[in-house]
Amino acid sequence: MASPQIIIVGSGIMGACFAYAAAERGCQPLIISGDAPDHGRTATATSWAWINASSASDHTYFRLRYQSLQRWQVWMQRLDGLQYSAQASYCWDLSPVEIKTTASKLTNFGYPCSILNAASLINHLPYLRDIPVAALHLPIEGAVEPASTAKLLLEASGAKIVSAHCHSLLASADKVTGVMTDQGEYSADEVILATGNGTSRILDTIGVDFPMASTHGLLVRSKPIPSMLSGLVTAPKYHVRQQPDGRLIIGGTFGAYDPAKGTGHLARDAEAQLNLIREAFDAPAPLELDSFTLGYRPIPEGGMPKIGRVMQNSGKLLTGLYLAVMHSGFSNGAGVADAAMDELLDGEASALLSPFWAN
Repeated sequence: MASPQIIIVGSGIMGACFAYAAAERGCQPLIISGDAPDHGRTATATSWAWINASSASDHTYFRLRYQSLQRWQVWMQRLDGLQYSAQASYCWDLSPVEIKTTASKLTNFGYPCSILNAASLINHLPYLRDIPVAALHLPIEGAVEPASTAKLLLEASGAKIVSAHCHSLLASADKVTGVMTDQGEYSADEVILATGNGTSRILDTIGVDFPMASTHGLLVRSKPIPSMLSGLVTAPKYHVRQQPDGRLIIGGTFGAYDPAKGTGHLARDAEAQLNLIREAFDAPAPLELDSFTLGYRPIPEGGMPKIGRVMQNSGKLLTGLYLAVMHSGFSNGAGVADAAMDELLDGEASALLSPFWAN
Protein backbone atom coordinates (compact mmCIF):
# COMPACT_ATOMS: atom_id res chain seq x y z
CA MET A 1 0.00 0.00 0.00
CA ALA A 2 1.42 3.39 -1.00
CA SER A 3 2.16 5.88 1.76
CA PRO A 4 -0.24 8.83 1.87
CA GLN A 5 0.91 12.23 0.66
CA ILE A 6 1.35 14.27 3.84
CA ILE A 7 1.80 18.01 4.27
CA ILE A 8 2.97 19.32 7.63
CA VAL A 9 2.32 23.02 8.10
CA GLY A 10 4.86 24.38 10.57
CA SER A 11 8.53 23.60 11.23
CA GLY A 12 8.66 24.30 14.96
CA ILE A 13 9.09 21.52 17.48
CA MET A 14 5.67 19.98 16.77
CA GLY A 15 6.20 19.99 13.02
CA ALA A 16 9.70 18.58 13.46
CA CYS A 17 8.44 15.76 15.72
CA PHE A 18 5.74 14.86 13.19
CA ALA A 19 8.28 14.90 10.35
CA TYR A 20 10.63 12.53 12.19
CA ALA A 21 7.80 10.22 13.34
CA ALA A 22 6.52 10.09 9.73
CA ALA A 23 9.99 9.28 8.41
CA GLU A 24 10.30 6.42 10.92
CA ARG A 25 7.27 4.89 9.19
CA GLY A 26 8.62 5.32 5.70
CA CYS A 27 6.65 8.46 4.82
CA GLN A 28 8.18 11.51 3.16
CA PRO A 29 6.13 14.52 4.22
CA LEU A 30 6.32 17.96 2.69
CA ILE A 31 6.85 20.70 5.26
CA ILE A 32 5.50 24.17 4.57
CA SER A 33 6.66 26.92 6.89
CA GLY A 34 7.07 30.67 6.73
CA ASP A 35 9.56 30.79 9.62
CA ALA A 36 12.60 28.68 10.48
CA PRO A 37 12.63 27.11 13.99
CA ASP A 38 15.18 29.65 15.20
CA HIS A 39 13.17 32.68 14.12
CA GLY A 40 12.70 34.88 17.17
CA ARG A 41 8.93 35.14 16.82
CA THR A 42 8.28 31.39 17.00
CA ALA A 43 7.21 29.63 20.19
CA THR A 44 9.97 27.07 19.62
CA ALA A 45 12.80 29.61 19.57
CA THR A 46 11.53 31.29 22.76
CA SER A 47 10.94 28.10 24.76
CA TRP A 48 12.70 26.98 27.95
CA ALA A 49 12.37 23.50 26.36
CA TRP A 50 11.77 21.49 29.53
CA ILE A 51 10.84 17.85 28.90
CA ASN A 52 8.90 16.60 31.91
CA ALA A 53 5.83 14.75 33.11
CA SER A 54 5.90 15.88 36.74
CA SER A 55 3.82 19.01 36.10
CA ALA A 56 0.88 17.10 34.60
CA SER A 57 -2.38 17.92 36.35
CA ASP A 58 -4.00 14.46 36.29
CA HIS A 59 -3.17 10.84 35.49
CA THR A 60 -4.51 10.97 31.93
CA TYR A 61 -2.30 13.90 31.03
CA PHE A 62 0.58 12.39 32.99
CA ARG A 63 0.40 9.25 30.82
CA LEU A 64 0.71 11.33 27.66
CA ARG A 65 3.67 13.33 28.97
CA TYR A 66 5.47 10.31 30.44
CA GLN A 67 5.09 8.34 27.21
CA SER A 68 6.43 11.38 25.36
CA LEU A 69 9.43 11.63 27.68
CA GLN A 70 10.14 7.94 27.05
CA ARG A 71 9.83 8.47 23.28
CA TRP A 72 12.36 11.31 23.55
CA GLN A 73 14.71 8.86 25.28
CA VAL A 74 14.32 6.41 22.37
CA TRP A 75 15.00 9.13 19.82
CA MET A 76 18.08 10.24 21.74
CA GLN A 77 19.47 6.72 21.44
CA ARG A 78 18.83 6.70 17.69
CA LEU A 79 19.96 10.18 16.67
CA ASP A 80 23.52 11.42 17.12
CA GLY A 81 23.49 14.90 18.62
CA LEU A 82 20.00 14.65 20.12
CA GLN A 83 20.53 14.92 23.85
CA TYR A 84 19.68 16.78 27.02
CA SER A 85 21.74 19.90 27.57
CA ALA A 86 20.57 19.93 31.19
CA GLN A 87 19.40 16.84 33.07
CA ALA A 88 17.45 16.35 36.32
CA SER A 89 14.88 18.76 37.70
CA TYR A 90 15.02 20.29 41.18
CA CYS A 91 11.65 21.77 42.07
CA TRP A 92 10.54 23.71 45.12
CA ASP A 93 7.88 25.96 43.60
CA LEU A 94 5.42 24.15 45.90
CA SER A 95 4.82 24.24 49.64
CA PRO A 96 6.50 21.49 51.73
CA VAL A 97 3.13 19.75 52.06
CA GLU A 98 2.54 19.94 48.31
CA ILE A 99 6.03 18.57 47.66
CA LYS A 100 5.22 15.50 49.77
CA THR A 101 1.84 15.05 48.08
CA THR A 102 3.33 15.40 44.61
CA ALA A 103 6.17 12.99 45.38
CA SER A 104 3.68 10.41 46.65
CA LYS A 105 1.47 10.82 43.56
CA LEU A 106 4.38 10.55 41.13
CA THR A 107 5.79 7.52 42.93
CA ASN A 108 2.40 5.81 42.72
CA PHE A 109 2.39 6.58 38.98
CA GLY A 110 5.76 4.82 38.66
CA TYR A 111 7.72 8.00 37.98
CA PRO A 112 11.28 8.28 39.36
CA CYS A 113 11.11 10.89 42.09
CA SER A 114 12.54 11.66 45.52
CA ILE A 115 12.51 14.44 48.10
CA LEU A 116 15.82 16.11 48.95
CA ASN A 117 16.32 17.93 52.25
CA ALA A 118 18.46 21.07 52.40
CA ALA A 119 21.68 19.18 53.16
CA SER A 120 21.17 16.79 50.25
CA LEU A 121 20.09 19.52 47.84
CA ILE A 122 23.26 21.54 48.32
CA ASN A 123 25.28 18.52 47.15
CA HIS A 124 23.41 18.72 43.84
CA LEU A 125 23.35 22.53 43.64
CA PRO A 126 26.58 23.71 45.30
CA TYR A 127 26.19 27.34 44.16
CA LEU A 128 22.72 27.71 45.68
CA ARG A 129 22.56 30.32 48.44
CA ASP A 130 18.80 30.55 49.07
CA ILE A 131 18.27 26.94 50.15
CA PRO A 132 14.71 25.61 50.64
CA VAL A 133 13.64 23.15 53.33
CA ALA A 134 12.90 20.49 50.71
CA ALA A 135 12.82 19.99 46.95
CA LEU A 136 11.60 17.40 44.47
CA HIS A 137 14.37 15.60 42.60
CA LEU A 138 13.27 14.28 39.20
CA PRO A 139 16.32 12.60 37.63
CA ILE A 140 14.89 11.54 34.23
CA GLU A 141 13.70 15.00 33.22
CA GLY A 142 15.77 17.44 31.23
CA ALA A 143 15.94 20.22 28.70
CA VAL A 144 17.11 20.44 25.10
CA GLU A 145 18.24 23.41 23.07
CA PRO A 146 15.04 24.29 21.20
CA ALA A 147 16.01 25.52 17.74
CA SER A 148 18.87 23.08 17.22
CA THR A 149 16.69 20.17 18.34
CA ALA A 150 13.94 21.05 15.87
CA LYS A 151 16.52 21.45 13.10
CA LEU A 152 18.10 18.09 13.90
CA LEU A 153 14.75 16.28 13.73
CA LEU A 154 13.87 17.99 10.46
CA GLU A 155 17.19 17.05 8.90
CA ALA A 156 16.94 13.46 10.15
CA SER A 157 13.46 13.14 8.64
CA GLY A 158 14.74 13.90 5.16
CA ALA A 159 11.57 15.90 4.55
CA LYS A 160 11.46 18.53 1.84
CA ILE A 161 10.86 21.98 3.30
CA VAL A 162 9.12 24.72 1.33
CA SER A 163 9.60 28.24 2.66
CA ALA A 164 6.13 29.66 2.13
CA HIS A 165 3.34 31.39 3.99
CA CYS A 166 0.20 29.25 4.34
CA HIS A 167 -2.74 31.49 3.43
CA SER A 168 -5.55 28.94 3.74
CA LEU A 169 -6.67 25.35 3.73
CA LEU A 170 -8.28 23.94 0.59
CA ALA A 171 -11.37 21.83 1.11
CA SER A 172 -13.96 19.99 -0.96
CA ALA A 173 -17.18 18.99 0.80
CA ASP A 174 -16.05 17.49 4.13
CA LYS A 175 -12.42 16.84 3.19
CA VAL A 176 -9.32 19.02 3.31
CA THR A 177 -7.32 18.46 0.14
CA GLY A 178 -4.34 20.77 0.57
CA VAL A 179 -3.17 24.28 1.29
CA MET A 180 -2.83 27.54 -0.59
CA THR A 181 0.42 29.41 -0.04
CA ASP A 182 2.15 32.46 -1.44
CA GLN A 183 4.10 29.98 -3.57
CA GLY A 184 0.96 28.39 -4.97
CA GLU A 185 -1.26 25.40 -4.21
CA TYR A 186 -0.08 22.14 -2.63
CA SER A 187 -2.29 19.03 -2.52
CA ALA A 188 -2.15 16.15 -0.05
CA ASP A 189 -4.06 13.19 1.35
CA GLU A 190 -3.44 14.49 4.87
CA VAL A 191 -2.63 17.98 6.13
CA ILE A 192 -1.14 18.14 9.63
CA LEU A 193 -1.45 21.54 11.29
CA ALA A 194 1.49 22.08 13.65
CA THR A 195 1.03 25.82 13.57
CA GLY A 196 0.77 26.79 17.23
CA ASN A 197 -0.60 30.29 17.61
CA GLY A 198 -1.35 30.48 13.89
CA THR A 199 -3.89 27.67 14.07
CA SER A 200 -6.99 29.80 14.64
CA ARG A 201 -6.27 31.94 11.59
CA ILE A 202 -5.75 28.95 9.31
CA LEU A 203 -8.86 27.10 10.51
CA ASP A 204 -10.88 30.26 10.04
CA THR A 205 -10.23 30.00 6.29
CA ILE A 206 -12.56 26.97 6.21
CA GLY A 207 -15.07 28.38 8.69
CA VAL A 208 -13.89 26.51 11.80
CA ASP A 209 -13.67 28.34 15.13
CA PHE A 210 -10.70 27.42 17.31
CA PRO A 211 -10.39 29.54 20.48
CA MET A 212 -6.96 29.97 22.03
CA ALA A 213 -5.86 31.10 25.50
CA SER A 214 -2.19 31.74 24.76
CA THR A 215 0.03 33.54 27.27
CA HIS A 216 3.32 35.44 27.09
CA GLY A 217 6.51 34.31 28.77
CA LEU A 218 9.64 36.40 29.35
CA LEU A 219 12.97 34.54 29.11
CA VAL A 220 16.27 36.16 30.04
CA ARG A 221 19.75 35.06 29.00
CA SER A 222 22.88 36.01 30.91
CA LYS A 223 26.29 36.41 29.39
CA PRO A 224 28.31 33.16 29.60
CA ILE A 225 29.72 32.17 32.99
CA PRO A 226 31.63 29.07 34.15
CA SER A 227 29.62 25.92 34.79
CA MET A 228 27.17 26.42 37.65
CA LEU A 229 24.13 24.21 36.95
CA SER A 230 23.89 20.75 35.40
CA GLY A 231 20.13 20.46 35.95
CA LEU A 232 16.97 22.56 35.90
CA VAL A 233 15.71 24.56 38.87
CA THR A 234 12.10 25.67 39.41
CA ALA A 235 11.65 27.89 42.47
CA PRO A 236 8.64 29.98 43.56
CA LYS A 237 9.76 33.14 41.71
CA TYR A 238 12.03 31.84 38.95
CA HIS A 239 13.15 28.90 36.85
CA VAL A 240 16.68 28.59 35.54
CA ARG A 241 19.02 26.30 33.65
CA GLN A 242 22.43 26.70 32.04
CA GLN A 243 23.04 26.32 28.32
CA PRO A 244 26.12 24.51 26.94
CA ASP A 245 27.70 27.88 26.03
CA GLY A 246 27.56 28.96 29.70
CA ARG A 247 24.58 31.29 29.43
CA LEU A 248 21.87 31.02 32.06
CA ILE A 249 18.33 30.99 30.65
CA ILE A 250 15.91 32.35 33.21
CA GLY A 251 12.14 32.61 33.45
CA GLY A 252 9.90 34.00 36.15
CA THR A 253 6.88 32.06 37.36
CA PHE A 254 5.16 29.77 34.86
CA GLY A 255 2.09 31.99 34.85
CA ALA A 256 1.23 34.57 32.22
CA TYR A 257 3.51 37.57 31.82
CA ASP A 258 1.84 40.86 30.93
CA PRO A 259 3.93 42.71 28.32
CA ALA A 260 1.50 45.58 27.81
CA LYS A 261 3.70 48.21 29.47
CA GLY A 262 6.18 48.43 26.58
CA THR A 263 9.78 47.60 25.74
CA GLY A 264 11.30 49.84 28.38
CA HIS A 265 9.46 47.94 31.06
CA LEU A 266 10.44 44.63 29.48
CA ALA A 267 14.10 45.55 29.83
CA ARG A 268 13.61 46.48 33.49
CA ASP A 269 11.65 43.26 34.11
CA ALA A 270 14.41 41.25 32.44
CA GLU A 271 17.02 42.82 34.72
CA ALA A 272 14.80 42.12 37.75
CA GLN A 273 14.45 38.50 36.65
CA LEU A 274 18.24 38.18 36.41
CA ASN A 275 18.56 39.79 39.84
CA LEU A 276 16.52 36.94 41.36
CA ILE A 277 19.32 34.60 40.33
CA ARG A 278 21.98 36.94 41.67
CA GLU A 279 20.22 36.79 45.05
CA ALA A 280 19.56 33.04 45.02
CA PHE A 281 22.99 31.80 43.88
CA ASP A 282 26.66 32.49 44.59
CA ALA A 283 27.49 32.46 40.90
CA PRO A 284 31.11 31.73 39.90
CA ALA A 285 31.23 35.01 37.96
CA PRO A 286 29.21 38.25 37.91
CA LEU A 287 25.86 37.84 36.15
CA GLU A 288 25.30 40.27 33.29
CA LEU A 289 22.29 40.56 31.02
CA ASP A 290 22.91 39.33 27.49
CA SER A 291 19.42 39.29 25.91
CA PHE A 292 15.76 38.61 26.53
CA THR A 293 12.86 37.26 24.49
CA LEU A 294 9.11 37.52 24.82
CA GLY A 295 7.51 34.25 23.75
CA TYR A 296 3.85 33.44 23.19
CA ARG A 297 2.83 30.02 24.48
CA PRO A 298 0.31 28.29 22.16
CA ILE A 299 -2.39 27.19 24.60
CA PRO A 300 -5.81 26.05 23.36
CA GLU A 301 -8.86 27.23 25.27
CA GLY A 302 -9.19 25.04 28.36
CA GLY A 303 -5.43 24.60 28.73
CA MET A 304 -5.17 21.01 27.52
CA PRO A 305 -3.71 19.82 24.17
CA LYS A 306 -6.03 19.66 21.18
CA ILE A 307 -5.14 16.78 18.88
CA GLY A 308 -6.71 14.93 15.96
CA ARG A 309 -9.56 15.47 13.54
CA VAL A 310 -11.49 18.73 13.50
CA MET A 311 -15.25 19.21 13.65
CA GLN A 312 -16.79 21.80 11.36
CA ASN A 313 -19.11 24.36 12.90
CA SER A 314 -21.96 22.44 11.20
CA GLY A 315 -21.11 19.40 13.31
CA LYS A 316 -19.57 17.35 10.47
CA LEU A 317 -16.11 15.84 10.89
CA LEU A 318 -13.43 17.00 8.46
CA THR A 319 -11.24 14.30 6.96
CA GLY A 320 -7.82 14.96 5.50
CA LEU A 321 -6.91 17.34 8.34
CA TYR A 322 -5.11 16.55 11.60
CA LEU A 323 -4.46 19.08 14.37
CA ALA A 324 -1.78 19.22 17.07
CA VAL A 325 -1.80 22.35 19.26
CA MET A 326 -0.45 22.39 22.80
CA HIS A 327 1.91 23.75 25.39
CA SER A 328 4.45 22.40 25.94
CA GLY A 329 5.37 21.10 22.52
CA PHE A 330 8.70 19.93 23.93
CA SER A 331 7.22 17.85 26.73
CA ASN A 332 4.44 16.45 24.53
CA GLY A 333 5.84 16.53 21.01
CA ALA A 334 7.60 13.18 20.64
CA GLY A 335 4.81 11.14 22.21
CA VAL A 336 2.00 12.96 20.42
CA ALA A 337 3.67 12.68 17.01
CA ASP A 338 4.47 9.00 17.49
CA ALA A 339 0.92 8.07 18.54
CA ALA A 340 -0.68 10.39 15.98
CA MET A 341 1.22 8.90 13.04
CA ASP A 342 0.00 5.44 14.08
CA GLU A 343 -3.53 6.82 14.28
CA LEU A 344 -3.26 8.43 10.83
CA LEU A 345 -1.68 5.46 9.06
CA ASP A 346 -3.55 2.60 10.77
CA GLY A 347 -6.92 4.33 11.07
CA GLU A 348 -7.33 3.15 14.66
CA ALA A 349 -8.07 5.55 17.50
CA SER A 350 -5.23 6.06 19.98
CA ALA A 351 -6.26 5.52 23.60
CA LEU A 352 -3.39 7.82 24.60
CA LEU A 353 -4.64 10.70 22.46
CA SER A 354 -8.42 10.26 22.54
CA PRO A 355 -8.89 12.27 25.79
CA PHE A 356 -7.40 15.24 23.93
CA TRP A 357 -9.21 14.97 20.60
CA ALA A 358 -9.98 18.32 19.04
CA ASN A 359 -13.45 17.31 17.84
